[in-house]
Parts: sequence; C-alpha cells; structure tokens
Amino acid sequence: MNVPTYKTVHILGLGNLGKLTAHYLAASKSAPVTLLLHRAEQVKQWDQAGRSIAVTTNGHSHTESNFQYEKTFESDPGNASQIHHLIVATKTYATTEALRPLRARLNAGSTILFLQNGMGTVDEVSSSLFTTPSDRPHYYTGIVTHGVYTQRAFSVVHAGHGSIRVGAARPSDERGSLTASLSRAASPTYLLQCLCKAPGLSTSEVSEEAILRIQLQKLAINAVINPLTTIFDCLNGQLFNNPRRLALSRLLLSEISSVISNVFASSMREKSDGEAMSNFSIPILEQIVLEAAQQTAANISSMRQDMLNGRRTEIDYINGYIVEQGAKFGVDCSMNQKMVQLINEKRKLADAEISTEGRLL
Repeated sequence: MNVPTYKTVHILGLGNLGKLTAHYLAASKSAPVTLLLHRAEQVKQWDQAGRSIAVTTNGHSHTESNFQYEKTFESDPGNASQIHHLIVATKTYATTEALRPLRARLNAGSTILFLQNGMGTVDEVSSSLFTTPSDRPHYYTGIVTHGVYTQRAFSVVHAGHGSIRVGAARPSDERGSLTASLSRAASPTYLLQCLCKAPGLSTSEVSEEAILRIQLQKLAINAVINPLTTIFDCLNGQLFNNPRRLALSRLLLSEISSVISNVFASSMREKSDGEAMSNFSIPILEQIVLEAAQQTAANISSMRQDMLNGRRTEIDYINGYIVEQGAKFGVDCSMNQKMVQLINEKRKLADAEISTEGRLL
C-alpha cells in the first residue's frame, strides 16, 4: 500500500544523531521514514550495511531496515514530491549546501527540525534559500542530550540515554516578537507527534522561549568544553583539573554571558525579567559547564573527535557565532575569537602558556 507523502518523515544528515533518530522513528512505526543520501560514498556504505541501521544499547544490538531512501544528488527536484516533514542532522557548516538540492520541495507547508550543535544555521538557511518569510517552512530546533557514538557506517552505540527537547525557532529577521506570529508554528505538528511516539528518543515539546534559553545555555557549554578539550587534547573530565584552565574558561564565559543575554533579550516581545536573564549569568553558566564536564567526564568532545579524525570542526557555529553576535551587540569577544583562531590553525596549548588569570601568554 502506498503511503501518502505528507506522512513521510525525511531525514537529511546521517551522522550519530541522524542514525539514532532514524532508527527509533522507524522502529516505533510512528511514520514512514525516507533517508536522503547526498553523497555517492554514502550510498555505497548504505548498501554495504544491508540498507539498515543498527543501534546498540546496553550491549544489545537491534537492526532496523524499515526505510526508503533517495539519492538527492541524482534526483530531479522538478519531478520529486514535496517534503512535508524534514529532520536536518547534518554538520552545521554543511547544512545550506545539503538543503540546496531540496529547495524546490520545501515551502510554507513544510516543517524542518534542526538537530545540530551550535547556532546560526536557521539564519543562514533563511538568508540563502528562503529569502521570503511567507514562503519559509516552519522551523523547529531540537536540543539532544543522548550520548551516541559510531561503531561503523550505519551502526551506532546509544551509550547514554537522554532526551530531545523541541521548540519552534525563528530566524533573526522575524525576531523581536517571540509570540507575535505564532501562527507559523503554534501547535504540535505531525513530525513532533511522531517523535514523541518513539520511546527511545524521549522527545518533548517546549515553548519557543524555553528552547531558545536551552539552546543558548547549551551553546555556552559547547563554547567552553569543545574548544578547550581540543586545544588541551584532553577528556572532558580532565579539563578543569588545572586552575589556569578554569580561569581561562571564566574569561570565555564573561564574553559568552554578555552575548547570549543580548541575544535572548532581543528575541523577547516584552522586556525579560531578572529571573529569566539570570539563566545567563556567569555563575549559572559556570555551574552548568562544570556539571556537563563532570557528567561526560570519560567522553571525547565532538570537536576533539573531529580534530583527531582530520574533519572540519563546527567552531564557526559555536565560538564563531558568539563572536559574530558580539560584534552585533558591541561586546568584545577577543577570547572567543582566539579560540576560533587556535582551532582553525589546529594548534594545541600547554598549561604553561596560560597565566594564572587565564590569559594566553
């Protein structure tokens, strides 16, 4: 029996999160799932994996093969059907170009959920591909706390069970009023309902204000732990063993706190109260960064993994986003700019190269 295309969930980006999400969605049978393969090498790996995705949890492996797939690099957008529900789990820097072949299949009747690290892709996609606000899909952002790592192509280990919190997102040219035009994304969509029916994902919907707060706090965590574990070449739990590294993190957080407070405040329709803004204070941010490092103590950060494997990092959408927004709000972000520079130059630091105040010598 043919399934109506408006019920199909398409997934673009099959890294750790993409594979995990696709597997649990298909296993739950809450929606037909179509994988969008955008590279020839990816198609070859898909065939070699038996056109299935394996997820290992607590030592037990389960394989799911209930998928359709498309080769987006071969398809003619003019002859392809509309995409109604799209999950984007690509690396941030690859998002716009990965979406470009799908542009003609996405419109105001579509929903896009971004499951990614960092920030800035919603703005980038809107300014590059969806320049007319009335023609834009409904945007959602998902914040993921699951621990996942790859065993081999199309096989991942679900090492730490977390959750996915999803909320409506809007590009900056539609901000200034988080609640002014909720008709674009007010009620739970079919896509969110499907995700919530997949038990392994533990998905819940939160308000637009809440998802922005959660996203900005996660950005702060990533902007400290990711570059510093990469530069000092250490596990997450080893990062703050040295007081100089802690001092350096506080300098970063001072800039980050000011920037994300401005981003949040500028997105509110009404002036934010003190309680809301306290979420971005330096003491609160330092607490959540330290807790995150402790909870993932044995982990290799995603940026360090990318660096060790010779891949491009997402620094431009993490600390680079802080620097970009800092320039917009008149906040000096020289320490975050230095992180961007060190990562892009693939440089390492020794503790002796930092002063007791956290300054780079």
